[in-house]
Amino acid sequence: MKKIFLLLLISLGFFSCSTDDDSYNNDPTPESSVVRLLSVNAITNQIELLNLGNSTVNVADYYLCLGPGRYPRVGDIAVGSTNLAPNQRVILNYELNEAAEGILLFTTNTFTSTDPEVLLDYIQYGAPNQVRVENAVIAGRWDNEANFIDGGSPYTFTGTADQFGSGFWESTFIESRVVRITEVNTTTNEIELSNFGNVSVNVGNYWLCLGPGNYEQISNIASGTTDLAPNQTVSITYNLGTAEGVGIFATNTFGSTDPEVLLDYMQYGGANQDRVNQAVQAGRWDSETNFVQGASPYRFNGNAADIGVTFWE
Repeated sequence: MKKIFLLLLISLGFFSCSTDDDSYNNDPTPESSVVRLLSVNAITNQIELLNLGNSTVNVADYYLCLGPGRYPRVGDIAVGSTNLAPNQRVILNYELNEAAEGILLFTTNTFTSTDPEVLLDYIQYGAPNQVRVENAVIAGRWDNEANFIDGGSPYTFTGTADQFGSGFWESTFIESRVVRITEVNTTTNEIELSNFGNVSVNVGNYWLCLGPGNYEQISNIASGTTDLAPNQTVSITYNLGTAEGVGIFATNTFGSTDPEVLLDYMQYGGANQDRVNQAVQAGRWDSETNFVQGASPYRFNGNAADIGVTFWE
């Protein structure tokens, strides 16, 4: 009987220990915040941060570093809340070099640090040996000083919270040619065209059209080069009336409603100008009755995707 009782006590003790072990192993995962650079778009001058951790973190007092004199505080350049819940992101606006750049993310303004708790993340694109890449390699935040992301902006991170280096970044560049009318001056008879795309485009073979029988090829009326790099403009001169519908066409198919042919349009001085109905069908103007009012010059204040009278002043 004593032996049976002893065996019972041993069994109960073993069960008790096993229960405690199970309880210990089921403790919740420790809270962590893992803030990473998610994307870099040197064309739009935007950097995106993402919280890949499992707890909320405020990144307002974090810093970017892009070289001497270029270390903005995140809270000063953020668009939206800097209080990031897990999987939440925030966009930062900062002037970037399109050709090449090294971008570091720090928890403090100790920009010479190689502590991975301070130097959180790094990317270099366009060329090797960018700013402080040595520090990033020492901190384990980049793989090699000679490795960089090429192929054109935007650049996108494809890895997980604990993956660092060039192998987890890729170029998501897509060629874009977006030519827009950005100014109309009836006093000087000048119209300004701008390249809002990310590659060069020659507008010399494009056409200006103000209505039936009232058109001219851009190369014949341009003042300066018609080969426009991104963000470059050219002025064209043509006799303008007090009320006009101004259209830019890729070819001389002036009856087209194809948005790849009718590239841009604006009307000023009055509603229902020539070809406005085509422009509305092509998605290049908002309404036949909407026109830019007031005195010339008229200036476009939108971006590549903005269409209609709202974006003119």
